[in-house]
Parts: sequence; C-alpha cells; structure tokens
Amino acid sequence: MNPNKKLISRKTKDTIFIISFLAIPVFLLLVFLYYPSIDGIIMSFQDVKAYDMYNKSFAGFENYEKLFNSSINGVIWKNTFLWLVVCLSAEFVMGFGLALLLQADFPGRKVYEAVVFVPWALSGFVVGVIWKWMFNGNTGVINDILMRLGIIEKQVGFLSNPNAAIYCVIVAKVWTGMAFFSIVTMAALRTVPKDMYEAADIDGANGIQKFFYITIPSIKTLLLLTIMMRAIAMMNSPDLIFGMTGGGPAGRSHTVSSYIMTEVVHGTDYGLISASSVLLWLATMAFAIVYLITTKATKGSDS
Repeated sequence: MNPNKKLISRKTKDTIFIISFLAIPVFLLLVFLYYPSIDGIIMSFQDVKAYDMYNKSFAGFENYEKLFNSSINGVIWKNTFLWLVVCLSAEFVMGFGLALLLQADFPGRKVYEAVVFVPWALSGFVVGVIWKWMFNGNTGVINDILMRLGIIEKQVGFLSNPNAAIYCVIVAKVWTGMAFFSIVTMAALRTVPKDMYEAADIDGANGIQKFFYITIPSIKTLLLLTIMMRAIAMMNSPDLIFGMTGGGPAGRSHTVSSYIMTEVVHGTDYGLISASSVLLWLATMAFAIVYLITTKATKGSDS
C-alpha cells in the first residue's frame, strides 16, 4: 500500500473530524447570533408590525426619522447619557476611595470587605426591587431618614416623580457598581510592589506624591480598561431599571436598552424597535472600538 495515500487518507479523516466538531457551534452562532443581527438591521428599514410579521414593506429611513422626531426618544437618550456619565464617574470615584480605605490594616477589615462585595453579588433586578422598597413614598426608609434629619417635612414619592425617577435609579446603580470598582481597584493595588513605596519613603516623598507618582501610574492601565468594559456593559443592562421603576413613570426613567426590552414585550412596531436596537448597537460598537484602541495603546506603552 502506498504510504502517501495512507497519509493523505489520515489527513482527510482528521480534517473531516475537526470540521464535524466545528460545524455545530458555527451553525448555532449563525442561527442564534448573526442571522438575528442581520435580520434586525434589515427590519429597521422596514414597516413591520408584531401582529403581522410576514407582511413587511420597505420603509427606508422612516423608522429612524420617527425616533429622532419622537419626544420620548430624546428623554431616553438623555437618560442613557446620564446613566453612563454620572454612574461611571460616581462608581469610579467612590469605589476607588473605598478600595484605598480598605488597604489599611484595622480590626474587622475582612468583614468590611465582605460587606462591600455584597451589592455586586446581587442580580440587577434584585437590587432594583430592594431600592424600590427603600424609595417607596409611603413606607420607604429613605423618606424616614430624610424626615428624621429635618430635610423634608412630608413623604416624597421619588419614583412617581418624572424628574426624580432616573436619579433614583442612578443611585441604586452606583451602589452596585461602586462595589465592582472597589474589587478591581483592591486587586490592582495589591500588584504594586511595596519596595517602590519604601524607596519613596527613603527619598522623603509624602502620601500625595506617592499616590500620583507610584499608585496611579502602576494601575492606570487596568483602571482605564475596567472603565471601558463597565461602560459597554452598562449600555446593555436594563435589569435594574425593570426591577425598580419598569421605566416609569410614563417612560421617564428608561434608558435605550430598557426601552427596547419593554417595546419588544409590549410594543407592536418591530421596525421602530429594530431601529432603536441598531442605534444602541452603533453606540456600543463605538465604545468597543475605543476599548480596543485603548487596549492596543496601553499594551504598546507597557512593552
């Protein structure tokens, strides 16, 4: 028997074996990821109603025009901007500060660390329900505390106020995200070599100088990447809003992701919903591109 034929036959069998294993996951990716994505982009340019999904007609940019001309759309995107900027800033500052405090040795430090980690261990929906009870206009603990401090004279319906609901949701989100940044920052701080601080002490550096010339430069790469990853995740996290306000009152606490999820369940204009999803996808892609550029830049600076 020709050894070359035997070798070719074995290579062919190995190739078929590998392809057979790859075929199933590739097929599942095409069916459950890429096909819905492409179909959603196409649907954003069509007039599609939930009660008549098979009767589609080309609508051009009509769905996008409706979105940009809709008053609620402006509120939703404003909320999304606040959701990202305010939450990220507060989460980072408070989480970073808490991580620095927990670096010191004091009795019961491990217990405090465990308490800090609790919010991050809870699901977003559960966090939303907890804070919904706390902000309750009749029996909520927030009202009780503010009245005891003399800040308010009577109970306030925070979540029923169209102008206050989104800020209440942001407070709950910061409480959760602060724990995330504390965990990441604490892990990053423990990677900074102690001999760098000892050398700085010998040179007479004070705490502020050590913070800005040793601590920040040593962990800035990880912090920057964490912020970008957190921003991408927050763009697509409607669970806390559903648990706390459901997007109300009158849709005033919706972000883009929660609005899309609500419309998918209760709405009928799937073309309009698809157009909203495409805009959210483009915004997420922008953050992803910035993340990749940042990752490449930081890797280049570290090498």
